[in-house]
Amino acid sequence: MSPLIQRTLQKTALTLISAVLFVGFFKFNDWIFHTLEHSKGVNWVFLPAGFRVILVLVLGLPGALGLMLGSWFIDWEVIDGSNPLLGLLNGVAGGLTPWVVMKYLHKHHWLSEQLQKLDPLQLLNLTLISSAASAVAHQLVWLLMDRPNINVWVDVWPMFFGNVTGALLMLYSFKFALDRLRIKT
Repeated sequence: MSPLIQRTLQKTALTLISAVLFVGFFKFNDWIFHTLEHSKGVNWVFLPAGFRVILVLVLGLPGALGLMLGSWFIDWEVIDGSNPLLGLLNGVAGGLTPWVVMKYLHKHHWLSEQLQKLDPLQLLNLTLISSAASAVAHQLVWLLMDRPNINVWVDVWPMFFGNVTGALLMLYSFKFALDRLRIKT
């Protein structure tokens, strides 16, 4: 098998695995925190936001594309598949926004390109900026696509807070797990 085909298959597999994991985390979040839902698609604790950060940091573009595919599935199957353009743009906002933020931070040297060199402040900045950008991007898509029952000025804040809370919970849980694994070895 040629190296190009092998790399393409690997990136495709990573993209599909990312999509499946994101959908799984979305459903897990809904199961645990359904009582904290502000409105459809806006939750006060949104664990998949942390998974977005992790996938984009670790996998880059294949992770972002997986997030986009997973978001498309969620919009079509879970939320409301009646507006395919809304689902398409919502997936682009959910998948590509964290990747674009990461690239922007890398370009300006505000985020280390090596995972081992990420310090807590860089990770916090990535989380805050990514959460804000994602909340704003989603709200703008919903506003432009005339999603029913939307109030951008009200809904952007719970979405931002939910993204930050979920991302920090996920990141610190992963850090705790990695630290425990490191202690045992």
